[in-house]
Amino acid sequence: MKDKKDLKSRTKSEHYLMVGAGIVGVVTAIIFFIMLSRGVVNAVVTSKISSQYQDKELEVLKTDLNYRTLSFIGKVIDVSDGIVITKSNIQKYQELENYIQARKDRTKDVNDLYDGKSDYRDDVTSDKINGLDKTLLKEKNQDVYQKQRNKLDTIQIWYEQTQDADKYLHKTWEAFNNDNGSLSFKKISMVNTYYKLVKNKTVKKRWGEAVTKMDDYFANHQGDSSRVAAVKQELEALKNAPLTEKYTPASVDIVSSLNSTSGASDSLSQAGITGKNVLYYNSSKNTLALMTRVSGKYVAEDGYANVLSSQVSSGKYTVKKLVNASSSDAIITDSSNSNFGQYVSNATDSSLSDLNVSNPENTTADFSSATPVFWFKNNSALNSSIYFGNSSTIGFIYAGGTGYNNGMQISSSDLSNLMSQISSGITFYVN
Repeated sequence: MKDKKDLKSRTKSEHYLMVGAGIVGVVTAIIFFIMLSRGVVNAVVTSKISSQYQDKELEVLKTDLNYRTLSFIGKVIDVSDGIVITKSNIQKYQELENYIQARKDRTKDVNDLYDGKSDYRDDVTSDKINGLDKTLLKEKNQDVYQKQRNKLDTIQIWYEQTQDADKYLHKTWEAFNNDNGSLSFKKISMVNTYYKLVKNKTVKKRWGEAVTKMDDYFANHQGDSSRVAAVKQELEALKNAPLTEKYTPASVDIVSSLNSTSGASDSLSQAGITGKNVLYYNSSKNTLALMTRVSGKYVAEDGYANVLSSQVSSGKYTVKKLVNASSSDAIITDSSNSNFGQYVSNATDSSLSDLNVSNPENTTADFSSATPVFWFKNNSALNSSIYFGNSSTIGFIYAGGTGYNNGMQISSSDLSNLMSQISSGITFYVN
């Protein structure tokens, strides 16, 4: 009887032990599963965070980030409250978020300089542009940096040309108010050219009425310009002079007022150039001018512009286009293409394909190395420029921006002046 009781007691104890062992096994399995799942989740998170970098060691973010994935990781971190995601991954995620936010802030700072698509805001200053220029250098992704820099370059060019325009309009308006006859054909042309270059709504509004008044006056009084009036005065004096008085030539002499340069004439003559107008660059003096052929000699009718920087080789080129580019304009730069140097307005994959160009997309700002095409959207400094070239070379005369091979930099005011004087098709000679 006692043996039966002992057996029953042992059986009961063994049963409890088995149940306990089972519970421990289940708990262990659950813990193991949780730890395994946690390890898998963190491995995935680590991989997803790393995949947002172009170069993890150098902390270079990709151009296009997967914001949906990053948002999901952020929610998992918030919900798990540090239980599932490791501290290391949380730190990596926060670093990534900081880099992304800094990029967004820089992009916003640049965008905030714009007042619509074609103007800059009133609070833009040279100091603000220069400060932001330094800030953009913190972006380590070259493609993103170039896009941000291009937009800032556009603002800088707009700002500088607007400042130049403001000064010229102020000077001309004051002279006009003092003497209406001071408004010559050249001046009214420059007034309208400069006014078109104004890229600030407040400045446009300030000068709108004045420009209209000068336009109206010149349209109604162009026969009485200062030069014509002077000629009339000289002729009248000659007509009324007594026969015994010695004749004095009229002081108004168009040719004598020109800057004649025998050196330029000799150089152009030796190069076999005989056209009426030639754009001429003297590399020894670093000057650029539109030369006009008068009595067999070339003269700089409107003087010379100082060249700030030139990387254009000596030789003969043709001015192909006075550029006022849109973001979709392009030039074919593949030298093996029979359409090399062709300017394509509103270029598309289809239109470029018709010109034997494939895979045209690139973000290269340097037109001399961009291939198979150069996109104007990649370098805003060239959006307003003089495009020249020959059978093997393309180049630009432009203001601002960076110096490039086959590029020539002049001030924005000189560029505006030059673009109002020349036309496509004329010869550009570099001595």
